[in-house]
Amino acid sequence: MINFLSKIKILDCTLREGGYLNNWQFSPEEIQGYLDSLQKYNVDIAEIGFRYLKKDDNLGICAYCPDEFINNLQIPDNLQIAVMIKAEQIRDEKDLHYLFTEKSNSRVDLVRVAVHYEKAWHYQRFIEILKDKGYKVALNLTKLSQDSRITVPDWETIDILYFADTFGELTPDDVKKFINIIKQDYASELGFHGHNNKGLALQNTLSAIEYGVTYVDSTINGVGKGAGNLKTEDLVWKSLDSLHKIR
Repeated sequence: MINFLSKIKILDCTLREGGYLNNWQFSPEEIQGYLDSLQKYNVDIAEIGFRYLKKDDNLGICAYCPDEFINNLQIPDNLQIAVMIKAEQIRDEKDLHYLFTEKSNSRVDLVRVAVHYEKAWHYQRFIEILKDKGYKVALNLTKLSQDSRITVPDWETIDILYFADTFGELTPDDVKKFINIIKQDYASELGFHGHNNKGLALQNTLSAIEYGVTYVDSTINGVGKGAGNLKTEDLVWKSLDSLHKIR
């Protein structure tokens, strides 16, 4: 029996995924209440939104997550903060320097770079720039399907390599297959982001943990794009249940 609590780090991305449902229009009170609630779930990382470059008056603060906003939050002890960028929205290195200051001036701990799995090779320089600024960086390979043929960047600058079941069509066997492929060329930390279109988000995540993934994504009540994500509550309950059985 696996002690899940000791094996994994939970990244809760409720505000980013939930933003697809309300244009990231969360109030300061909702955001602070959300951060405070994560303590009882033993969540390690809160991804509080995107960091979009282009401004749109219809989108709320969690579409941009500027440092001025983050610095005014009361962040619980031991909770790390993450933001995500979509690689295709960044036109050049100047955009990246505009979006991110040095880590010493920011409460952001982890930057996740989301990119279609076939285009990841084009963005090595982006990863290097973020690392030079002092951030921990994850490369998120998105839009995998059952028949995807992936080749994995082996850049030493990647701290965590995620693969995402963006369309919620993978099975536990598919998850195992992709992990085995990735491990042929990549030896550092792995992460998994699951969607629940087939009702397999929990099973897929448990399979990912069994075969070596150490970072997993979830959201409160499974809120998210499309059919939603793995429920943070289900993951934590499974973790506590496994711990109880070990004892």
